[in-house]
Amino acid sequence: MQQLLESHDIPSRVLQLGASSCFLAGETALQVIPQHRWTALLLLSPVEEQERSFDESSPNG
Repeated sequence: MQQLLESHDIPSRVLQLGASSCFLAGETALQVIPQHRWTALLLLSPVEEQERSFDESSPNG
């Protein structure tokens, strides 16, 4: 995820949350500056599927 943000010139850093990272447990988060927040959220959000209503309204469908 961090590489994806970097490819779009969005600086970020990884934060360790919760348990100690030496046991590879706990949670991590990416932090971006406020100016890039919405762009980062859009880039990292899941892709929405096209609505089926388009397929149902087509004359061949």
